[in-house]
Amino acid sequence: MGIGITYNISAIKSAIGNSKMLLCLAVLAFNILFFGVMAAVLPMQYEENDDIMMAMIANGTYSGTPDYHLVYINVIYGFVLAWLYGLNGAVEWYTWSFVVLHVVSMTMLVYCILTTPNRARWERVAWIGLLYVLWARIIIALQFTTTAGLTCLAGCVMLMRERRAERWAGAGWIVIAALVRFMAAGLVGVLMAPIIVYTLRTDWRRYIPIVVMLCAVVGCRMANHAVYDRNPEWRYYREYNQLRAQLNDNPNAYTLRPEQLPEGIDWIDYQLLLRFIPDAEQIDLAAIRQLSATVGKVPVERQLQNLHRMDKYAVEIAILAALLVMMILTTGNRSKYIFLIAYSLFIAGLTVHVSMDGFLKNRVFLCMLAPLLVTDYMLLPNTTGMKRRWGIMIAMAVMGGWYVYQTANEAVSVRHNEYQWQRLQQPVMSYVPAGAYVTTIGTSMTMEANRPMRIWPLPYRKYTLGWMTWCPLNKPVGHSYRTLLREDMYILTNTGYMRERTAIPRICEQIEKHYGVKTRIRPICHNSAYALIQLVIEERR
Repeated sequence: MGIGITYNISAIKSAIGNSKMLLCLAVLAFNILFFGVMAAVLPMQYEENDDIMMAMIANGTYSGTPDYHLVYINVIYGFVLAWLYGLNGAVEWYTWSFVVLHVVSMTMLVYCILTTPNRARWERVAWIGLLYVLWARIIIALQFTTTAGLTCLAGCVMLMRERRAERWAGAGWIVIAALVRFMAAGLVGVLMAPIIVYTLRTDWRRYIPIVVMLCAVVGCRMANHAVYDRNPEWRYYREYNQLRAQLNDNPNAYTLRPEQLPEGIDWIDYQLLLRFIPDAEQIDLAAIRQLSATVGKVPVERQLQNLHRMDKYAVEIAILAALLVMMILTTGNRSKYIFLIAYSLFIAGLTVHVSMDGFLKNRVFLCMLAPLLVTDYMLLPNTTGMKRRWGIMIAMAVMGGWYVYQTANEAVSVRHNEYQWQRLQQPVMSYVPAGAYVTTIGTSMTMEANRPMRIWPLPYRKYTLGWMTWCPLNKPVGHSYRTLLREDMYILTNTGYMRERTAIPRICEQIEKHYGVKTRIRPICHNSAYALIQLVIEERR
């Protein structure tokens, strides 16, 4: 009889396990279909040139051979991509790796929501529906930051599962997220840490995957720094780019006045730095260090003025606040009540801290919003009154509608980028001789309009300033404005490049001021929006 009972229990467990596996496979199949439809219909583009540039580094378009120095992405991930491109360069591995991370991460999240016990059907439908709306918004503007955030969120949710295998899978998934974008994974991890600790409590065995995961993340981070630091040029570039990014992404840097600059730093050079076109010979690492220290001394009262930039997220913040208030009023559990209040204060403090010395970009806000919504779902009381239930459903519907509207606007922007690239920029760029260099000043070349699944090869050599300043991959081109005087250097800018206080006239002034070279502008061609020009030496002193 005992054997029969054991057999029946084993059969029941096997049936349950099989049903969960079928559910997981069904969700995976749906997510593959959903991603494909959204990518084709919306359609999908990279949000900015950053991903295009890193893909070009990985696939060899930028330097001539696949390279693993992807700057913002860990060299371990970059090494795998470079190796894959070496095997088959016809496949855009950079994009396809993101597709896999997206589909698997959403499968993890939806599966966990569907299998969470003590949840009403309407709750599952509301949260899953909103997650898919947010996912569509992320897909249409694909980006490595949101990819890392979504991947880390899925891993954090898996860490709280009962099955050991699921917890270890979650830990591994977080490590991958940290390879893609360390800061984004760290932000999501910080947001999810309180709910993870609240859920696991004092069961120390369940913390083992977390400890191993943290050690792996730190180890990968150290390995990344070691690879860059073993070469003096890459070490110089890594520090320079880190400090430069902190200036360009800091609203306080834009409030400095000429008299506040460190001695020896020209005001025009500083303004051009803030426009992502620095003369690196004038604004070198020593100057960047001084500027970073100066911006760090901006008074707190001035930093607090940056909070007004949060008004563009007023709808999302109001809905999140309403959800938290309804949850606090509904719960009868004293410990959960205290936790919800403490968590709300924690989120508010973190948001203020991020906004005081940084631009809270939409992709970063999405990395914050998704974890907060998942946390709300996990903390939702098991029983809610009818009024609060309707209140929660209305709040979720408003949030979903708001992001449907945002996605529609982004679709218009995507179409505009395609028009800019194909109808306005490409005809102008056709005048660049094969093998020549091209850089952009005063405008942003909308290379994100490239098809993500197959980035178009360029007949010219892209020379990027901004976050590629001092990058060894820019060799043999130098690190000063004198590079712009090369016979094989062409500049894409907007048609208003000669207006007073625009970048081109200022660059010409700085070249004469610092290097004693008088220049003139040679127009190559132009249309209604863009112009292709060269800077030519007129005379020397």
